[in-house]
Amino acid sequence: MSRSRQKYRKPSERAAGFILSIFDWIKDIVGSPSNVIPRGHVIKHQGRELDPGRTLRYKAILLVEDDPATAGNFIGAIRKHYTCGSIMIYVAHAFDAAVNFFDNEDVDLVIMDADLDDEDGDGAELVRKFNTRRPELPILANSSSRISNRKLTGYGAVKILGKDPRKLEDWLIQHDPAEARN
Repeated sequence: MSRSRQKYRKPSERAAGFILSIFDWIKDIVGSPSNVIPRGHVIKHQGRELDPGRTLRYKAILLVEDDPATAGNFIGAIRKHYTCGSIMIYVAHAFDAAVNFFDNEDVDLVIMDADLDDEDGDGAELVRKFNTRRPELPILANSSSRISNRKLTGYGAVKILGKDPRKLEDWLIQHDPAEARN
């Protein structure tokens, strides 16, 4: 048998190698958060089933945070609190993603960082915009800077979290009438 004919004899090995190389390529793109930081993404959190007659007050939460590690800490606090029911967490890492989620989703609660490192605008501008359109919407200030938190509360934020997920947990326990825990 000729050599060229032999290399085509095992197409399953060639196909498997090709498929594995595609998986590695996808893993490199998706699996490396240090290389690619999305401007926004959606997380659906599904807890246990709620007891009949119970409802959640905050079913759609917009988390505006440019630091992925801090965003992860707050997502963990939200998941910890909502052990029952289904909620959507809209995570915006940039100004435009926050505006897009706010305009297109029925958000019940906003957790806002002030300093977004974004040329389009900052958290204070978002709080002012969101509060003008929906004054009943609770917005929680979440900056590491005391001055930035004061600025956010000046535009309508109702509570200062100061990058502390425990303060968010305490606030959710006080303000979610179903307490989300069965």
